[in-house]
Amino acid sequence: MRFIAIIMAMGIVNQSNVTDYWSRDQVCETPFFPSIMNRDRFLNLISCLHLANNELYVSRGQPGYNPLFKLGTVYSTVLARYPLLFGPNQELSIDEGKVPWRGNLHFKVNHKNKPIKYGLQAYMLCDASTGYCLKFHLYTGKTFRQNILETGHGRTHDLCIHLLKGYFGKGHIMYCDNYYSSPRLFVDLWELGVGALGTVRSNRKGKPASIREKHLPNRGDTFSQHTGQLSITKYLDSKPVFLLSTTLTSEKMYTGKKNPVTQELISKPKMVIAYDKFMGGVDRADQMVSNSRSNIRTMKWWKKVFFHVLSLTVLNSYIAYKHNSIHPMYHLSFRKKLVSQLIESHPLDALVTPVSGRPKTQFLERLTARHFPSKIPNDGKSKSLQCVVCNPAVAQMLASQGLPKIRRPGHETAFKCRQCDVSLCIVPCYELYHTMQDYILAYKRLQAEE
Repeated sequence: MRFIAIIMAMGIVNQSNVTDYWSRDQVCETPFFPSIMNRDRFLNLISCLHLANNELYVSRGQPGYNPLFKLGTVYSTVLARYPLLFGPNQELSIDEGKVPWRGNLHFKVNHKNKPIKYGLQAYMLCDASTGYCLKFHLYTGKTFRQNILETGHGRTHDLCIHLLKGYFGKGHIMYCDNYYSSPRLFVDLWELGVGALGTVRSNRKGKPASIREKHLPNRGDTFSQHTGQLSITKYLDSKPVFLLSTTLTSEKMYTGKKNPVTQELISKPKMVIAYDKFMGGVDRADQMVSNSRSNIRTMKWWKKVFFHVLSLTVLNSYIAYKHNSIHPMYHLSFRKKLVSQLIESHPLDALVTPVSGRPKTQFLERLTARHFPSKIPNDGKSKSLQCVVCNPAVAQMLASQGLPKIRRPGHETAFKCRQCDVSLCIVPCYELYHTMQDYILAYKRLQAEE
């Protein structure tokens, strides 16, 4: 759990290099990370991290090849839980997400016009209002359609039907862009009990030629055609836009905004307003994940996907928590709290011993971990021991004044710190030991002030 907590914390605290989290430089020092785990152990865990048994791996081109084999059962198990833990709103959105990756991989996708130009593409179904991810399917090239039922109406048609399984007949409305939408898809979804709305390409099959050729003279003009439940609208904005819907019409309504020149209220078709409002569910999820994703560099693409899915899972858990809370905390506070709870679930006594020959980090554990006083147990010997703070401090004070040495210059105490296993006076030594790096100097200054 400490390993997972550190990865999550790296999404909160950004450093240019993973080793900088353990740096002692005054500018970029972060005491939290070395107090939880030393650097070499963390790097070893990253290096040895595996999600599947490599002995069972089937090479590409061989029968039984699975491009996602390296992700193991962790990937499929976590994704299967997403739709079970959250009841989405009526509006759902389908779009592509991206996992950044610049290495060599046969199903890597390059989109030079996208914010993330190189990486692994994922098709996502999200709640349009909150950004909660319900379905997450990585594109894997030619093998991507193995688990998707083919209907003969095209890849995007079959993909949308596959993503929406489990939400048929529940009154949901799907929002998508012109990459997915088509008259055939929208009619099939309507028959399955799912409404749909989205932009559509001008040359899409099944779209009437008359609406494509229709000239609109003024900005804001619309032209619509209907057939059964399906409605297609041409709307002139800065350029012509075609929208397809089985739920809304081209009836205009006020947006609540005014024209900055004429001060007249701006009106748009209901289809356009709904599309602008609910199409960004996947983009919202992608943006929030990118703000909390760990930037650990790795040569293994599946580790990058694992870190991405981990951040997506944290985001989903926050959205579910926020949905069920009256006064929810902020996203950043939620992630900090989650990291703290993961660390607290692991015994503090199990801290890793630093590697021999490297500077030790006990002073960081002493200053940052949780500490509780306890009675020194009665083992048949003395119930009190010398305090590790005031005894050496008083001895140094006596030596500096030229006074003779005393066998027990400080105080004896019946208390100790349970985590550090050192004897301490409750006041003031316990506080000084756990708040001051040089606690002996702090004790001497305190005595000088008195």
